[in-house]
Amino acid sequence: MTDRMRLLRGAVVAAVPAAVIPLTAWIWWDRLPDPLPMHWNLSGAVDRTAGLTATLTGYLVVAGLIALTALVSAVIAVHWRLRRAVVAGAGALTAFAAGIWLITAALSLDVAEATAVDGPGWHLLALFAGTAAWTGLTVLACGPAPRHPAVAERPPATLSRLDLGDGQRAVWTERGAVSRWAYLALLPLFGVAAALALANPWVAVSLVLLALVLIAAFQTRITVDARGLTIGFGPVGRPRVLIPLDEIVSARPDTVRIAEWGGWGYRNSLDMRGRGLILRSGDAVRLELAGDRYFLATVRDPATVSALLNSLLDKNFQNR
Repeated sequence: MTDRMRLLRGAVVAAVPAAVIPLTAWIWWDRLPDPLPMHWNLSGAVDRTAGLTATLTGYLVVAGLIALTALVSAVIAVHWRLRRAVVAGAGALTAFAAGIWLITAALSLDVAEATAVDGPGWHLLALFAGTAAWTGLTVLACGPAPRHPAVAERPPATLSRLDLGDGQRAVWTERGAVSRWAYLALLPLFGVAAALALANPWVAVSLVLLALVLIAAFQTRITVDARGLTIGFGPVGRPRVLIPLDEIVSARPDTVRIAEWGGWGYRNSLDMRGRGLILRSGDAVRLELAGDRYFLATVRDPATVSALLNSLLDKNFQNR
């Protein structure tokens, strides 16, 4: 299957939630009040409504445009990773829109007046979990990134190496330490959750769980061995990102600034040539990759990491 066909498959998956909206509206139409509730206040009371037809039309237009964007981005001739990001984002947005519609409609079934519809509770957790799951399914449908041809030459002789003997194996690993400012940025979530604990505990629980997921995502482990450079996320090291040794041209120490990458985490550069694991400003290792690409990862000892990678690249070249 070609790269374009895999992206089209992902775009179709991203568009499926948009089709759920008119299907469920057709099935439930006679059981829904007109108007429908549109918003609940913190105490769970409806404070805004809208006509059933207008509400459904709004959901259909938004979800339909997002699905169309995914389909168009799958076939246009731009960077593959950018197209996959757009398709994955479309999957998240269509799933979120369909989830809001399903929650609103399900809560409103057989209720005579919109103002009498109960506010969502555990449904919020289901909404976030379902959106995350559908986004992951969309990414899986897109498949892995296209492999680039193996690098055909050694790293430049001017770059540092480690003195590895014949048959000697070497592995380097480091648990990533994100900047304390990243954790401080999550404090408002806990503050809002505490303020809402009595008024709407389900919203509070959702915010706390979101903060905990982000904290878990900050936990990373970087490993360099004969396979290349591997990044594991979360307490159990899943998911993983592997930069294969065959795609690495060379490695050298570098520095990185958070502002240049737009924040912390696993990022893409604005020109889509580069990716990076950006945990803090400061020391980093830069990998030049096949296909005029690069990868940056913040590490405590970039000189050792780059020297080990260059030595492993030499051995890999010799063993071909």
